[in-house]
Amino acid sequence: MSGMSRIILSIACAAGLLGGCEKPVSFPALSLDEAAKAAGAWQAFDTNGDGKADFFLLADATGRVDRIAYDRDGDQKGDEIVNLDHLRAAQCRHLVIVLDGFGHDVVKAFRDEGHFRMFHPPSRLITVYPSMTDMAMEEIFDSVPCPAYEALYYDRRRNKLAGGSLAYLQGRNEPFNRLLDYRADLLWDGIGYLYPWEVFGKEVNDVKGRFDRTESQEMIAYFVSSAGVGTIRGAEGQRACLAKIEQLVHQVLFETHGLVKITLLSDHGHTYTPGKRIPLEDFLTRRGWRLTESLTKPRDVVYVRFGLVTYASFATNRPGELAGDLVDCQGVELASYAQGDAVVVLAGGKQKAIVRRKDGRYRYEAVSGDPLRMKEIVGRLADKDGFCGAEELLTATAGHAYPAALERLHRAHFALVQNPPDVVASLGDRWYSGSRAFGGAVEMASTHGSLNYTNSVAFIMSTAGQLPAVMRSREVSQAMKKATGLPFPNKR
Repeated sequence: MSGMSRIILSIACAAGLLGGCEKPVSFPALSLDEAAKAAGAWQAFDTNGDGKADFFLLADATGRVDRIAYDRDGDQKGDEIVNLDHLRAAQCRHLVIVLDGFGHDVVKAFRDEGHFRMFHPPSRLITVYPSMTDMAMEEIFDSVPCPAYEALYYDRRRNKLAGGSLAYLQGRNEPFNRLLDYRADLLWDGIGYLYPWEVFGKEVNDVKGRFDRTESQEMIAYFVSSAGVGTIRGAEGQRACLAKIEQLVHQVLFETHGLVKITLLSDHGHTYTPGKRIPLEDFLTRRGWRLTESLTKPRDVVYVRFGLVTYASFATNRPGELAGDLVDCQGVELASYAQGDAVVVLAGGKQKAIVRRKDGRYRYEAVSGDPLRMKEIVGRLADKDGFCGAEELLTATAGHAYPAALERLHRAHFALVQNPPDVVASLGDRWYSGSRAFGGAVEMASTHGSLNYTNSVAFIMSTAGQLPAVMRSREVSQAMKKATGLPFPNKR
């Protein structure tokens, strides 16, 4: 039996134990609609199993649930009413739930259907590029920069690949882990992609148990298995996750008498599109590049392959030549590289643009074509020197094909990680790059990583207050502090 086979068998055996682990949160999944109607409530629930409604969600004129009510005398009406908005954050606990890989539009549609109405409407949360968990979480929690985009990366100082699976399992690329109150052991990550729904059920149960046992005012929980559900089951799988999280939210509200503020958010979006592995190895070889793990000859290239994602990164001593070849490969939408203090962006058809930064403002020089589809927007916003404000660009491009692209591309090459690659490629949604070994183990209905909208736009919503309609991941800390009046996270 091969080493990989033994690993897969071990994981499968461990996952088999999950059959007894999934004990879903006990709060009723369905509202008693007739009872809710009779009581003038948004929803009504039977929490003790006697067939009668005893807990009610009451909505304001806008349809947001701002009160909860308990039936204490058996008349199936809300006799004891708690106004959630009257409870100050300082007197409440704060439960923060991070769902890996949930796009804003999926969550907004779910809420628009009548769910999560105790939350204010979700904000668009523009993540980093590449749209990857480690860097996004570092930004959300204002932690220190990650060593690299992923646990495997090229170390130019040592001229070799560094990290890998062991580094992943040790959390070396996840400095934010120290700020989390709940994160499943890293060994569960792999299992979570093979048996995601079972692991998600375990995590929901574990988070509820941890919340009950924890005495601190703030509890931050990160669900890694939600990424596995999205990868294998796409948007419908994510909707199932949201329904189970809603049960958890209802139970926590019920049991705490409303003395809890809850914030839900995600690290990045997803493609929601089945993909196949991009054959970049064969393509680069045909173009005369030598794939290797260190750079010794002019046409050497280190192609970093780890997670199954819609971006790819490379080390090379000829970034311009490599990027120019990459955009000729089917599946590559964009390729970028640093040139001096600027970023050059290429696309197929000989399209080229240069992104420059000065005093927090950005300039888009379309040398040929319009690879980022930004000429019209920049034309409206640019000053006499051609520079646009970052805030103006963020607002103007929140729903664009490539949200906040100028800022995110520049940071990807200069300000995001300790070991930035020489060339980064953004792939189309139907293609992914990554380890050959991982590719055969997981059925890919969706993944993430690219610069485009579905990959880049995460969400955040809270019961503590309405957050800005559009935010960057690194603005979460200050936005939550403003909404609650408390430091976020409060562990630093």
